[in-house]
Amino acid sequence: MRGKLPLSRVFFLIIVIAALSGGCEKKDDASLVPSYLYIEKIGLNTQYEQGTASHKITDAWVYVDETLIGAFELPATIPILTEGLKKITIRPGIKLNGISNTRAIYPYFTPIVKDIALVRDSVIQLKDTITSYRQGVMFPWMETFELSSMTLDTTAKSTVRLQRTNDPALRFTMAGEAGEYSGFVRMPADTSIFEAVTKEAYDFPAAGSEVFLEMNYKTDNALVVGVFYLSSSMQVQRPLLILNKSENWNKVYVNLTVPKYDTPNATDFRIFFGAQTDEGSEQANIYLDNLKLIYFNTSK
Repeated sequence: MRGKLPLSRVFFLIIVIAALSGGCEKKDDASLVPSYLYIEKIGLNTQYEQGTASHKITDAWVYVDETLIGAFELPATIPILTEGLKKITIRPGIKLNGISNTRAIYPYFTPIVKDIALVRDSVIQLKDTITSYRQGVMFPWMETFELSSMTLDTTAKSTVRLQRTNDPALRFTMAGEAGEYSGFVRMPADTSIFEAVTKEAYDFPAAGSEVFLEMNYKTDNALVVGVFYLSSSMQVQRPLLILNKSENWNKVYVNLTVPKYDTPNATDFRIFFGAQTDEGSEQANIYLDNLKLIYFNTSK
């Protein structure tokens, strides 16, 4: 749900202009008149090997000559108490784990840098606010469900199958994208259990390096996202996020960093998805697409 909620850990520039009257001499201070930038949205360009350009960039973190002005939910008209030619840097922001009060700069997107001539009491609309993935970003695992051989497999616990659908009414679609299939799970009763895990295991970078899972999803049932990993030769299953119902296709950035942070010796990470039909539901449907495991190449 998109609402105008306060941003935690985010700085706002508050501008107060007082007009005094009633026997007091009116004084104008030109330094209190802001210039304005308007940013409607931030787009994403990707290369073929980086998968879909689907994104959910919600915020713009704006810097003027390397000084943070604030983080603004888009679209936004941004007041700036200065004028003249300035270096404007915009860092795309997201909601970590889809939570409104955990907003942050997404580390894998390049900043947008422009030289802008600011004019007091005027609004400059920024165009071509397009970002891309940074150099050095790795995608060790991607699943788009376009191939009949999937990189996810259900576990012995699962009572239902992970399937593919090319039904235009059900699959993920995006203008300019060529995908024809999405993954889906049909859970017919309140005793159904779904659990699928990546067939391959992955070594996450050392503690201190961020790891994310990007995914598109649609579900009328709660869906758990987490990891399996080995620690001291023991297999650990670690749920990390519960996704609530979403009747439309949604995008989420799942933070997978925590297990490696608090368990530095953990190895052989495998991503899993799990669900049990919500109580009282006769049937549940879960749809997945454009799954991307992403982190920086720390070997360079």
